[in-house]
Parts: sequence; structure tokens; C-alpha cells
Amino acid sequence: MVENTLKQQLHECQHDNNHLKDSISAMREELEEVHHNSDTRVQNAVADANSEIAQLTETINAIRDEIETLNNDTQRKMQDAVADGQVEIAQLKTTVAALRDELEAVNNDTQRKMQNAVADGQVEISQLKTTVSTLREELEHMRLSSNERLAEETANFTKERSQLQSTIQELRDKIESSK
Repeated sequence: MVENTLKQQLHECQHDNNHLKDSISAMREELEEVHHNSDTRVQNAVADANSEIAQLTETINAIRDEIETLNNDTQRKMQDAVADGQVEIAQLKTTVAALRDELEAVNNDTQRKMQNAVADGQVEISQLKTTVSTLREELEHMRLSSNERLAEETANFTKERSQLQSTIQELRDKIESSK
């Protein structure tokens, strides 16, 4: 009878031991899944940040190209205006006596147009610089936000890992105490 009781207790211990092994195995699988999910979230966050950086880089390059085009157009217009003015001046020199007043009006108009073109270009450049500055600030904000999300995910992962380790330790303690 004592032998049956010992066999029964041994059988129960083996059953409990198998159950604990299964639990630990399940917990290990769950921990691996948590690791995998955490890595995936981090990779997704990094990919999103890289995508945003690439988009911002493309935008900045497009803005730079537009500024260069505007500068070239402004220079061309100024050169055209100067060339037109020189042609007019050459024509006006032949008729200086009759057209002196008209020549002065054309020169004033040309200078005003040039000043307006330069002023417009400066305003546009200032606006584009402001846009680039704003884009840089947004990029920095996105970087900070991404770093904060990564820190949160890391903290969550560490907390989950600590909880799982505590659970495993409790299970081990229970196993040890039941022996």
C-alpha cells in the first residue's frame, strides 16, 4: 500500500514535471514571439523613418532644383533686359535729340523692372529658405518622435522580458519546493 502511494506520488510528480516542462516550453515560444514582434516593430519604425527621410530629401532636392531654375530664369531675364536696353540705347543714340525724354523713361522702367525682378527673386528665395528650415524642423521632430517610440518599445520589451523571467523563476521555485 505504501508502495502504491509512492508510485502514485511519483506518477503525480512526473505528471507535474511534464506539465511544467510544457509550460516552460510554451513560455519560451511566447518569449521568442515577443522578441520577434519587438524586432519587427523596431524594423518597421526604422523603415518608416527612412522612408520619411527619403521623401524629405527628394522634396529638398526638388526645391533646390526649383531655386536653381528660378535663379537661372532671373539671370536670363536680367541679361535679356540688359541686352534689350543696350539695343534700345544704341537705337536711341541715333535719335538723341528727339527721343531723349523717351530714353530716360525706358531706362527708368527697365531699372524698375530689374529691381522688381530682383526683389521678387529675393522674396521667393526667402520663402524657399523658410520652407527648407520648416522641413528640417519637421525632420528633426520626426527623428525625435521615432527615437521616443523606439525607447517606449524597448522599455515595453524589457518589462515583458522581466515579467517572463519572474514567472519562470516562480515556476522553478514551485518545482523546487514541490520536490
